[in-house]
Parts: sequence; C-alpha cells; structure tokens
Amino acid sequence: MSVILAALTVAPAAWFLYSRLKALISSPRLNLPYVKFEGDNSRSRYRTQSATILAKGYAQQSILTQIGGPGITDEVNMAARQGLNRALDWTSLQPYPLIVKTFASMSACAIIGPELGGLESEWQMLSMRYVEAALSAPSKVEAKYPAWLYWLSRYTNDGVKAMWKYQARAAELLAPVLGARVAATQELQAGPRKRGGKGPRKFEDGVQWLYGAHTARGNQLTAEQLPRDLFVIMTASIHSTSGAGLAILIDMPEHPRALSEIRDEIARVKAANPTWTRQALGELQILDSFMREGARFHALTQYTAVQRIPTSDFTFKDGLTIPAGTTLAFPSFHHNFDPAVHPQPESFDTMRHLRKRQERTNTHRYHFASVSDDMMNWVAGRHACPGRFFAQETLKLMFIHLLTHYEFKHAEDTKESPRYLSNNLFVIANPALPVLFREKEVVSK
Repeated sequence: MSVILAALTVAPAAWFLYSRLKALISSPRLNLPYVKFEGDNSRSRYRTQSATILAKGYAQQSILTQIGGPGITDEVNMAARQGLNRALDWTSLQPYPLIVKTFASMSACAIIGPELGGLESEWQMLSMRYVEAALSAPSKVEAKYPAWLYWLSRYTNDGVKAMWKYQARAAELLAPVLGARVAATQELQAGPRKRGGKGPRKFEDGVQWLYGAHTARGNQLTAEQLPRDLFVIMTASIHSTSGAGLAILIDMPEHPRALSEIRDEIARVKAANPTWTRQALGELQILDSFMREGARFHALTQYTAVQRIPTSDFTFKDGLTIPAGTTLAFPSFHHNFDPAVHPQPESFDTMRHLRKRQERTNTHRYHFASVSDDMMNWVAGRHACPGRFFAQETLKLMFIHLLTHYEFKHAEDTKESPRYLSNNLFVIANPALPVLFREKEVVSK
C-alpha cells in the first residue's frame, strides 16, 4: 500500500517536470543564418527596449510564441463636467481616469442602452471593475499556477473570484434588459399580420445585436451568457480607446498650430451643424488627420493583433525556415516608419493624411478608422477591428468638448517626464503624466 501511495504522490510531480523540460527543449527556434543578435538577449531587454530592438531590423519577440449622436454627446458632456467641474486656471490634473470614465459611460450608452447607462450607475462601476480585474488577473494566475491547475484560480485567486462575482451581478441587472429585447423582437416578428412584415427595430444597441447574432446561429442568449459577451467587448474597447484618447491629448500641446486649426475647424462645422451627427463629425478632417498621425507615430502595439501559427515547418525560397508552432505577426512598427510608405516618417506631420485624402481618388481610405495599405493598426479584411468607427466618433466627440471648453498644456516641470512608456511590444501614453487645464469662457455647449 505504501508503494502505491508513493507512486501516486511522485507520478504527478514527475509528469509536470517532464512536460516543462520537454517544452523548454522543444521550444521553437528560428533558423536565420544571416541574422546575428547582438548584445543582451534577455527577457528584461525585450521588456524595456522593444522599440530600439525593432528599429535595428529584426524582431525575435514578434515571431516566437512568447518572450515575456446626441445621447453620446450628452454622456461626453456630463462626464467631462463631472471630472472638470471646478474652476480650472492652469490646474494640474491626471486626465486618464476622466478619459476612462468618459468612454465607459459612452460605451454603456451605446452597448447597453439607456436602462443601465449613465455616470455613476451600478452598471458602469461594475463594468469598469470587471475590466480592471480581467486585465490584471491573467498574469497573476499564470505566475502562480501551472496550466493544468488554472481551474483552481476561480476558487483561490481574488481577481478571478471578483470577475465571477461581477458576472453574477451583471446577469441580474441585464435580465430585464434582455427580456425587453426579446419581447420587442417577437413583436416585430409578429408584424407581417399587422404591418406587412415591415417596421423599425425598437432597440439599436449592443444587446439587441448580440441577441440577433445568437438567434441567427440557432443559440439562445441567456442572462448568464450576455454579461460574458458584453464584458469581452468592454475589455477590448474601454482601455484601448482611452489609451488612444490620452495619446492624442498628450500630443496636442506639442503642436499649437495644428491645435488652433482644429479649434477653428470645430467652430466652423458646429456653425453649420447644430447637432453632432456622424456626417458632421466626418467633416472634421484636420482633427481626423491629427488622430491618424498620432496612431501612426504611437501605435498601441508594434505588431498587428492578428497572428498566425504554422502547423508544419515552412521554408521560403531564400532559406528562411519557420518552425511549426512559431507565432507570426505583421511588424506595424516598421511599416509605420517606412519612408517608402510615409515620406519623412520621423516627422509628426499633422496634415499628412489630409493631403492623401485631397491628392488621391479614394478619399475614404485615409480616415482615422480606415483600413488601408499604408497603416495596419486596425488590421485588415475580415479581421479588421469592428469597433474602430465607434472609437473614432467617440474620440472626436470628447475632443470637441475639451477643445471647446478648455485649454491645456504640459507643465514646465514635466519636460523630462516620459510621454510614452514601452512594455514588451506595447507603447502606451504615460497615464501618470499630469496636464495643466484652464477653463475657457464658452456660451454654448
């Protein structure tokens, strides 16, 4: 009996050690005879110097698996007024929390609808806390547990337990919202006997879209499944869009001439369009060009989000061999700074993309949210980010309010502070960087 107990105790540990050693021995390696890596090739170097390494023309970490309308306008105005509700006279503020709250409020309005949206609503607080937990928990679980024990984290890890708690409460809040969409859809489907089969949908929001998507696949969307789908959308959108907004805000004081032209453009378009519709927002071409240039210069990731993993070894004609299991990604860093694609790429040219729209026939290819061959930030084809247009419009609405009601600049004592931070292949605007705000005297909204 003692022999059996010993075997049962030792066997799992032996299997785990064997699997880890096998993974280390068989990890994919690149056969690049004409590339020689110089200097320190440690994980810490890739964590802090990825931009410098990529600029040298090779990127090991990008191909190995792992090395380390009106309603929305109101939401923007209310969020900004709440966060900037005091008399500001070149007051130092950290804008990132305000930007996150603004986008969370706008996302709730567009995705959930009016029932649960609004500043300081329980849904907004719930979704923001879930996103924070979802972004921090995976790395903690990965550091603490082997892969075959990840399931334990639901019961032992505080972050994962919080995510499940938020999901359960969200299901309670969303049940009547989903019920209203189901009832409205059934009423519309009964319409042929009443209206000849035609009629507008009562709800146009993310919940209605998800319900339609599940129904089209023959699935039933439940109140338990709905928050999981919605939280995926929120996790992907809130902080990425907020990061883009912070980057634009940090860039603007560095280009006062462009800032003045953008303010004039906003006033001109506003005079002809009392309501900020999508068509009116599309007329803000200087602001759009500035945003797109910022996205080129400070792309969130230095490679595209879409990755491919070959299932078998593949050798190109020049002898480059890609082993099976190697993760491949498109190097957007090189593309964004390729002089053949963007003349004088090291220059932050605020009018670069507006000129392209004016000089070329297909003017719709060079908007901030456009998918085009000169920038791969949104990826391409069927993999292109589906939320890019929502991000574009909400960013513009936020800057319309900020530029109309406030002036802002960098403090003198922050000249040496980093504007952007690199972590592995990510480049983010410094969320701790303070910005000076001064309220303007404005009559209209």
